[in-house]
Amino acid sequence: MKYFEKLSNTYLSHFCRRLADLINEQGAELISEMNIDTPSTAISTMLFLEKHKLATVASLADELGVTHQMATQRVNALEKLKLLTRQYSKHDKRAKFVILTQKGHDEVQQLIPFTIKINKAFDDLESEIGCQLSQIIRKTELSLIKTTLKQRISEQ
Repeated sequence: MKYFEKLSNTYLSHFCRRLADLINEQGAELISEMNIDTPSTAISTMLFLEKHKLATVASLADELGVTHQMATQRVNALEKLKLLTRQYSKHDKRAKFVILTQKGHDEVQQLIPFTIKINKAFDDLESEIGCQLSQIIRKTELSLIKTTLKQRISEQ
């Protein structure tokens, strides 16, 4: 048995990061086979923009539950890939919106059936392991926001 397999809950973030990396790697491989440019970590951004047509980076960050910095990095990467573009607001010249390009719209049309298949694969995985993993992860995240590790340790 490898050392990391013997680690306790103290190393929960290590296990979560390994799982996230594994999911991202396997997703990236599937996307690569589809011959599209959208990174696996930016699919939610693409689908959000398809549904809402335009957004500011701040509203993207808020809606996707990521930091402003992370949303900016995703937007910059997608812009370099020519999947989205920035556009100034007609009403407020300081505000910039991001919108999908035609290439972005075309990729979303390929991503929609892909995300349905991925969702089914994760449903099957959750059945296999006997728990609703995504719900447990979100519940854990919300619980740690409510009561931080520091608070939990000080209460011991």
